[in-house]
Amino acid sequence: MHFAPSVAATARDFARVTKRFAHVWEGVTWHALAVNVLLRLLILAFTIDALINAGDDRFAGKALGPRNVGILLGLSMLFPLLQAVRGQWKRYPMWFDNLYLSIFALDMAGNTLNLYNAIEWWDHVPHFHGPGALAVVMMGAFGMRAIAAMGLTTILHTALETQEYYGDVFLHTHNVKGIADTVNDELFALFGVFIYAFIFTRSMYLRRRRAPRQHSRSS
Repeated sequence: MHFAPSVAATARDFARVTKRFAHVWEGVTWHALAVNVLLRLLILAFTIDALINAGDDRFAGKALGPRNVGILLGLSMLFPLLQAVRGQWKRYPMWFDNLYLSIFALDMAGNTLNLYNAIEWWDHVPHFHGPGALAVVMMGAFGMRAIAAMGLTTILHTALETQEYYGDVFLHTHNVKGIADTVNDELFALFGVFIYAFIFTRSMYLRRRRAPRQHSRSS
């Protein structure tokens, strides 16, 4: 039958993915897995909230619904997709995935809980934690050197700030509150990157948690 080759190909693809996850859970603790599930559920709940209550003062003028959907279905799936497609790690780096997910969960929580509007200084918290956490993820999960991780993270954060500014200009959103807001965001991002990277590189305990990567790709 004509569908037999496609069924066989699907079975082979499934076998490859299964092989890549064969030993991936070794060393993963139940509490690390529980935190991972909790963070993903929170991201889902925050996304639904932003979609259903798009006209609420917490979300008005920010276009957060589509952005949150992109995070939920795209960015938050980075680690599982890399493992499934490339067999990226010998053991799944659950805690680094948790740290990565915390970047999105913290930012979304700020909107859902109305912290950005209610607390003047709250904006500094995610801009401090996000870039710092991302730098640690790049070092711990992807084996990047500190200076490279710090540089790439800073570039990505600058790109985000640029996107927010031009989003306001062309899409008429309201994410940037003036030049001082952008400058302070960049400043706290730099603080976060330096402090998190310093702590990670100076802590033997954290360095030992670097994720072991596959030396060769699974076929």
